[in-house]
Amino acid sequence: MNEIIRERVAAFREKADLPDLDDAKLFEAFAAHCVLHQFHEDEFNAGQHRTGGGNDLGVDAWGIVINGDLFSDLDGVKGAVESSREMNVVVIVLQAKQSQNFEGKVVSDLADNLRQICGRAPIAYTASPEVQELHEAIGLIYDNHQKLPDHSPRLEVRYVHCGDEANADLEGKCRSAEAALDELGRFQSIRFEAVGWRRLNQLYQRSQRKINVAFEWPSKVAIPAIAGVKEAWMGTIPASVFVERLLVDTGGSIRKFLFEDNIRDFQGESNEVNSGIAETLADPVKRKRFVVLNNGITVIARSFGISGSECHMSDFQIVNGCQTGHVLFEHRDQLTDDVHLKLTVIETEDEVMSDTITVATNRQTQIPAEDLRANRQIHREIEDFFLTQRAPRDLYYERRSGQYDARSVTMTRVVKQNQLVQAYASVFRGHAFEATRTAKLRRDPVVRIFHPEGHAVAYYTAAAAWYQVEWLFRNNRVEGKWRPARFMLMAAVVARFSKGAKLPQGRAKAERHCEGLLAQIWDRDEVERLVSLMVGRLERMTDAESSKQRLSDLARTRGFTERFLKEAAGVE
Repeated sequence: MNEIIRERVAAFREKADLPDLDDAKLFEAFAAHCVLHQFHEDEFNAGQHRTGGGNDLGVDAWGIVINGDLFSDLDGVKGAVESSREMNVVVIVLQAKQSQNFEGKVVSDLADNLRQICGRAPIAYTASPEVQELHEAIGLIYDNHQKLPDHSPRLEVRYVHCGDEANADLEGKCRSAEAALDELGRFQSIRFEAVGWRRLNQLYQRSQRKINVAFEWPSKVAIPAIAGVKEAWMGTIPASVFVERLLVDTGGSIRKFLFEDNIRDFQGESNEVNSGIAETLADPVKRKRFVVLNNGITVIARSFGISGSECHMSDFQIVNGCQTGHVLFEHRDQLTDDVHLKLTVIETEDEVMSDTITVATNRQTQIPAEDLRANRQIHREIEDFFLTQRAPRDLYYERRSGQYDARSVTMTRVVKQNQLVQAYASVFRGHAFEATRTAKLRRDPVVRIFHPEGHAVAYYTAAAAWYQVEWLFRNNRVEGKWRPARFMLMAAVVARFSKGAKLPQGRAKAERHCEGLLAQIWDRDEVERLVSLMVGRLERMTDAESSKQRLSDLARTRGFTERFLKEAAGVE
C-alpha cells in the first residue's frame, strides 16, 4: 500500500472507531468513505456500506442516494421508496484493492457481474446477502419507475486501488465497461472510473473539509445593521447558479442536510403550491417572472465573505425555501438564464436570532409559532444533556448538520436526528418494526418523537443502546447479515436490562429508570453477550418462518418483531 494512503487509513481507523477490522476490510471501509462522500457530503458510517467477503461478486461496498439521503441496505431503500413522491437516484458501487498494481481484468469482471446484479433477472451466480440486497434494491427502484424523473437513475462505479492513475489501456476498459452496462437500458447515465492513490488521497482530503461554496452574486445589497446579525444581504441570483453552486454537491445530489432547520420536509410536486412552481418553470413565458412570483430563499450562515462579486459561504442552512429549492432541483434542466430567484443571506452565530428568523420566515405555514419554539427547545435540551456526559460514555447529538465537523470528536459518536428517532422509537416507543420510516414516526402523535414533555435522559439512553449495537456491527462482532434486525436487537437489549419495565412518565422516575439502564448498556461485554445469544434465537426464528420472507421484510412487521422480543426476553 502507498505510504500516504497507509497514513490516511490509520487516521480513518481511529476517527471511524474501527479497532477490530483487519487491514483488507479497513481499506474497503476507507475506500467506501472516500467514494461515497462524493455523492453524500453529510457524515455517514462507511462500515455499514461494506460488503466485502465471500460471494461478493467483486462488490466491496455499495450505497444508494435517494433524494439526497444515503442508504446502505434494502430496508432503508424500501422506506425511501415508500415515502417519496419523486425519486432522484444515484447507485454507487465500488471494488477496493490494496495492491499498487491496477488490473484491467478487475474492470471487465466487475462489469460482467454488475450486468447480473443490475439486471431484471435473478442473479445467476451465488451471491452474498448484501449483494442480493443491492440487486433487489435496484429492482425495487424500477418497480416504482413512475417516480423517476428523466435524468434518474445514475450508476457510478469505482475501481479503487493504490497504484498510479489509469493509463490508456485501463481507461479503454472502463469505457467498454460503461458500454456493456448501458446495454441493460436501466440507467440514464453510467460512469465507470479507476481511482489511483493520488485521486483517493484527494477524495479523502475533500471528505475532511466543511462544505464551503463560492458563487457569483453581483445583484445584492447590504441590509442595514441589525442587533445579533453580523451582516445580511439580499438580492436576486440566477436560479441555475443557486442550484449548481449552493444546492447540489459534487456528485450531483441535492444537499438535503441544508434543510434540517426547515420546519417542513419537501411535500412533493403533488402539493398545490409546488405543482404551481413546477408549472411556472415549465412555461417559457412564466418562468421569466419567477423572481416576482416566488417568495425566494432565506439562508442563515455561520460564515459569509465577499470578494468583489464573488461570495464565499460555509456552515449554512436554508431556513425558508425548502419547497422552492426541491422543485428547482427537480426542474434544473428548465432553468434558463432568464430565471432568477430572490435570495437573502444572514450571517449570525446568535442561536436565538437564528430561531427568531426561522419562525418569522415560516409564518406562512400552518404551524403555530409557539409549536416551532417548543420543538426547537427539546432539541436543545437533548443536545445539552449529551454534552454533560464524559468518556467513555460521551456521545454528541447533532442538532444542526455539521456542527461537530471542526471539533476533535470521534464522528461515530455523533448521533444524527434520524438516528435518534430510530433509536428512541425502537427502545422506548415499541416501534422497532417502523424504525426506518423516520418521517412517519416524527408525524405520529402516538409515538410523540421530540415532544416538548419528553426527557433528554431517555433520548441519551436510546442513543447509547444504538451506539453499542452499531459498534458491534461496525467491528464485525456481529455478522452483517443480521443488520436488518439491529433495531429489534436494541429494543431487546433494553427490555432485558429493564426487566420489561416501561419508561416512566415523570421526570424523576424516568431519570432513575434510565440511570439503571445506562449502567448496563455501557457494559459492552454484557451487551455483546446478550446480542450474540439473541442472534441465535433470531436465526432459529427465521429458519422456522413459514413465509420464508427475508429478514429485512420480517423486521418491518409488527408480529415478527413482537415474537422476537418475547423470545429474546428469555435468553440466558
